[in-house]
Order: sequence, then C-alpha cells, then structure tokens
Amino acid sequence: MLGCAVASVGAFIVLDHFGGGERFADLPGGADLRLVGHFTPQQVVRLGALPEAAAVECDTTLYDVGVTTARTSLTRSTVLTALRSPGLQRAALVEGRTPVADTEILAVDGRGLRLGERVTLTRGNHALAGTVVGVSARPAGQPDAVALLPAGGMARLDGGPACGELAVQLKRRSEATAFQRGAKGVLGSAPTVTYDESLRGHV
Repeated sequence: MLGCAVASVGAFIVLDHFGGGERFADLPGGADLRLVGHFTPQQVVRLGALPEAAAVECDTTLYDVGVTTARTSLTRSTVLTALRSPGLQRAALVEGRTPVADTEILAVDGRGLRLGERVTLTRGNHALAGTVVGVSARPAGQPDAVALLPAGGMARLDGGPACGELAVQLKRRSEATAFQRGAKGVLGSAPTVTYDESLRGHV
C-alpha cells in the first residue's frame, strides 16, 4: 500500500551505484528522499542520528479512513502524518496550532472538519477519538487528504508502532549516497530509496 503511494508521485527506476534501483520523483514538502520498508521507532531514532540527516520522520499515508463528527460522516478518506520538522512540512498552517498529542488533529482546509470539533477516525478494527486543534492548507502530494495526525496517532489508527515509509531531509544534498550507506548499516539491509528530482547529479 505504501509502495503505491510512492508510485503515485511518478517515480521511475534507473540503474544505481550498488546494482539495485534508484527512484527519482517530485517528493512533497522538503523531503530529499524517502525510505520504504518496515521501520521500528528505535530505527527511526538511529536514522535521525546519522551525521548526514537533518530530519527523519515516519510519513505514513492511510487510505479508506472513516471520519465521523456530530455533523457529518466521511468514508474512504485519506489521512497523513503531521510532520514535526519545519523542513519536511507539506502545507502551511492556516488556523490554530500544529498537533502534539496523539489525539490532536490537523484538519485540511475545505475538507469538512472544523477547528475545535471532536472527531472519531476509524480504519478496520482500529479507532481514534480526537479534537481538531489546527487547520492546514491542502498538503502537497495529497491535496484530497482530510486530516493529519502525529505519528503516534497514525500508529494507533494503523494498528502498530512500526512505520512503512520515512521522509528524510539531508543536511547537504551531496551526502545522499553517504546517508544511504549509513541507513544500510542501521537497518542491516539496503532500504528502498526514492530521491527527490533535485538530487539528480548528487547520487
């Protein structure tokens, strides 16, 4: 499912330095690259501590989420991770504040949710009740998303703490290959990597 999200931004494959595949795409926000795999919270912390990394965050996209308020009920909605790092933001804050607690929700402007509203999100057998604390502009790459949740809230709605996709901002674009090598050391194998189009010539 998360692999489909990468494909949806138009990635394509060319031969890389390690004999595998390099993917390039127009990544949303300020992400320099994205990793796809199965990442524990501890691995996310270790990847963020690599010297080449400016920011590493779980960036999950959940589809087919039910969204219910006292006024309305939406089905098959898209919910994104509300990223903390300024350099990875997909959309500007329009009203209120960014969410901090797992049950705080950032609504997408014009998609049906209001500031201060109580909302119940459901996906499969998992549910999360929360409050809208802020409103954002429509996020790059997923303009039809209804809401954004902190990573902890996304994990609860997805049914587990592991993350399937990471957004990475590098300190310097020239360090993309070095970061990839470091990530392989942390993870024990080379993750699937998608580079932003701006990194062509740097990897």
